[in-house]
Amino acid sequence: MKIAVVGDTHGKIEKIKKELNLIKPDYLFFTGDYYPDGQKISRSLNINFTGVAGNCDPRKKGLSEEIVEKAGRKFLVVHGHQYGVKRGLNRIFYRGKEAGADMVVFGHTHVACAEKIDGLWLLNPGSPSQPRLPDRASYAIIEADENSLNPVIIRI
Repeated sequence: MKIAVVGDTHGKIEKIKKELNLIKPDYLFFTGDYYPDGQKISRSLNINFTGVAGNCDPRKKGLSEEIVEKAGRKFLVVHGHQYGVKRGLNRIFYRGKEAGADMVVFGHTHVACAEKIDGLWLLNPGSPSQPRLPDRASYAIIEADENSLNPVIIRI
């Protein structure tokens, strides 16, 4: 299964819609900040999505956290502001462990990372529209099945 991971779009989605249309993912995780963008992207690709609200979203636009199983793997999808990810990843790491996740998918920093710590993947796709220095615009793709879990950051 090919899962696209996008977040922190802040209303600018044309470039990422074109990019994902070429890749043709099976599913979308949206890490928040302009939750309706996740809905629009998934509709344009004709795929389902799991999305969460970020600190720039009204709470009624989505849940703050979702746990979802795809391709035999458990994912914790969260924006990350509530776990202080700009100051470090300890709190979000322990939340992922507590949830029994194989991967924590988060945003908020606008800086991409894919790191495996003690068997738990921490994946931030960065931002396709407002990257923070020194990062470039980015998103992520996860290739997942019951035997493997491979996240890749894609720079655009």
